[in-house]
Amino acid sequence: MTDDDDIIKQTTKLLVVGNTLQRKFSYCSREVKMELFRSHCYSIYCNSLWSRYKVATMNRLKVCHNDILKRLLGLPRWCSSSLAFARNGVNNLDVIRRHSVFSLRSRVELSTNSIITSVRKSSAYVCGPIQQRCLGLLFVQNVR
Repeated sequence: MTDDDDIIKQTTKLLVVGNTLQRKFSYCSREVKMELFRSHCYSIYCNSLWSRYKVATMNRLKVCHNDILKRLLGLPRWCSSSLAFARNGVNNLDVIRRHSVFSLRSRVELSTNSIITSVRKSSAYVCGPIQQRCLGLLFVQNVR
């Protein structure tokens, strides 16, 4: 399975979850809706390993994630997603991915397992596409 296929699978899963949340919990308070959003939309499995995907595929996932929050809150599609995330204290997809990548890298770097240690020391880990994507997500690079 390629990263694009996995991202499309996650997008489909999120659409189903979003529709279910909107349909079943439209009468709940904002706090309950945000807790449901956190519990159902934060778990995007294996996203810390995505390294080869099309930007358009990732953008579709971001739009889906943004739309779920707006539909859950009853906001129009044209309103600012960033503002909706900030006002309601929930993380957007970029933040969720950064947390996920940081967590994975921390576990790998701190592991004493001999297999993980040998992989960590290999050039495939140090210079590979997953490592490059992780560094790109975690650190803002100055562009001049």
